[in-house]
Amino acid sequence: MIICPICKEKLIKEGRTYRCSKNHSFDLSKSGHVNLLLDNQKHSKMPGDDKDMVLSRKHFLEKNYYKGISDKLNEIILRNIPENSDKKINILDIGCGEGYYTGNLKNFLDKNNIQSEIIGIDISKEAVISASKSHKGINWIVASATNIPVCDESLDFIICMFAKIIPEEKMRTLKKGGKLIIVSTGENHLLQMKEVVYENVRKDFYSPIEDLKIFKYLETINCTYKTFIRENESIKNLFNMTPYRWRSPREGIERLFSLNELETFVDVNFDIFTK
Repeated sequence: MIICPICKEKLIKEGRTYRCSKNHSFDLSKSGHVNLLLDNQKHSKMPGDDKDMVLSRKHFLEKNYYKGISDKLNEIILRNIPENSDKKINILDIGCGEGYYTGNLKNFLDKNNIQSEIIGIDISKEAVISASKSHKGINWIVASATNIPVCDESLDFIICMFAKIIPEEKMRTLKKGGKLIIVSTGENHLLQMKEVVYENVRKDFYSPIEDLKIFKYLETINCTYKTFIRENESIKNLFNMTPYRWRSPREGIERLFSLNELETFVDVNFDIFTK
């Protein structure tokens, strides 16, 4: 499924090198990922999440506070696999980060005897390095969502979890009848955390339906539960893996970082579309 980011020809794996018919080549790293992000696709010297942000998310997610989100994703994928399908399903996770959800999905499908080929891409090199070290059996690629290095109409599922939406690239790579799953935060997500940090909390959320009119909208599935965070370190990691770290008052951050436990809502929407 993987194509050359330069000429768009198929990449063939030869040992630890991917090579296309025009002899463009890309080597696998020691950890098992390949970098297909071209210099002209970068918006900064080190695009995407930095190492500290990746580590905060990795350490928080490994505590399984967000396991409910991961389990719901796995359930949705399983429910949308055609009955009596004996073909290998092809899945792309855009903005895969450190690979928590992608790795859990791969393990879940393997346990259910479902053959799958999974690609995880992220523009952050640090995130993909972390993912490739922790989760094997997945194609980990440093790449941009604006130039997905995947063949036309090759994917059964595209997952986009809390990541930027580029409709045209998703339409190009998804098979007819394939499913696009957009995961975004609901209006009550981390409400109690925000109440500690901010004096006035806004309860708003993003719906991708208007931005994805080129797809057929099927349904929205909500995943809501309370999670009880029992360590000060995990509270700090949770905050540092969110966009709030860039735009919060110092006194609010200090209040939050003084806590040793926090109970807060997890509120996430799964919007499902088809081509």
